[in-house]
Amino acid sequence: MKTGISLIAVSMLSFAALFSSDMAMANHRGDNTVLIGGAISMTGRYSEPAGRNLNSIKLWVEDVNKRGGLLGHTVEIKYLDDKSDKQTSIKLYEKLISDDKVDLVSSPYSSGITDAVANVTERFKMPMITFAAASSVIWEKGRRYIFNTIDYAENYQKGALFLAKEIGVKRIAIIGEDSLFPRMTRKGVEKWAEQLGLEIVLAENYGSRKQGDYTALLQKIKSKRAQAIFSNSYFADAASQIRTLREMDYNLMIFASTVGPGLPRFANDLGPTAEYVLGFTQWEPIPEKLGYPGMKEYIAGYTEKYGTPPNYHAGAAYGAMQVLEAAVIHAGSFDSEKIRDAYASIDVMTMFGRYKVDEKGLSSHKGMTFQIQNGKRMIVWPKEQAQVEAILPMPKWSER
Repeated sequence: MKTGISLIAVSMLSFAALFSSDMAMANHRGDNTVLIGGAISMTGRYSEPAGRNLNSIKLWVEDVNKRGGLLGHTVEIKYLDDKSDKQTSIKLYEKLISDDKVDLVSSPYSSGITDAVANVTERFKMPMITFAAASSVIWEKGRRYIFNTIDYAENYQKGALFLAKEIGVKRIAIIGEDSLFPRMTRKGVEKWAEQLGLEIVLAENYGSRKQGDYTALLQKIKSKRAQAIFSNSYFADAASQIRTLREMDYNLMIFASTVGPGLPRFANDLGPTAEYVLGFTQWEPIPEKLGYPGMKEYIAGYTEKYGTPPNYHAGAAYGAMQVLEAAVIHAGSFDSEKIRDAYASIDVMTMFGRYKVDEKGLSSHKGMTFQIQNGKRMIVWPKEQAQVEAILPMPKWSER
């Protein structure tokens, strides 16, 4: 597959850029730094995955500065806490761009917050690379300055639905939080279910702030005789739902969730209750299967720095920063329009996979379905990337 420039080529271009006339120019701060700004959920409901994003961004800053920075400029970052709140994030991006005069911007966490922030970055014509926004509707609004690096929401449950079809599931329920990403994920479930001939016996969203008792909802699903539940959920709601299913002794053939099971704490906190749950991942630290350049070095560096291997949230952020690096090098400048055009045109292989976007700014990246087996996330779909066979239908609670 033709993938344009690789990480090795990026490093060579970084060396060549030392001779750029841009190198001799001091920035508006009067020093030789380049400032990357963003707001991200350091606290609040998204802090767990967003914290892993930020870990990788900090690691990338260390790595790129060891290579001489960006176009010879030392990289500094200014990340502020949006508290997992859309309005707070909007205000912080206004501040970063207007008051702090950041040279480049990086994205927040979640589709809903990113969609809101994109209105700010579009207005200021600041190109933004994203690593945590999967709702394709963000790229259906004619925006020119936002670019995506991950698979989009409509595909998160695709693999689980194909596995459901293979094992004879006929009746399914779809539930999820009533916010942008889960709504778009639901749209994808409905599309794939129709194509595969699966009957949707219930489809229901719940309030975005509800993180408590799902007994009534699950009892309703049970009364509909659903054989599988597709939960478009985050950590707290997915964890509560699977615990309640066990308490109810409701035996499903499949329970598939989206963001929650991809976080290491899902299997750690839930223990045996998490076994056999299906989830979606954009990337896993398995270089022997994925084979992307620089994966081993990144995994080793992240593990050494943070004491745990990276999950896909971490990997996505590091890959996005590599794309930012490649775009700046391609542009040979920190000019916003040149970097925007670079994001739109480059074709580069990172440790997260290939980056190449369509005319809307949507990435060609494809994710995978995993199953928690023996406390570990194991890829089970697509078959060519599978580490193990899926154990389905899920064993009955009484037989575990």
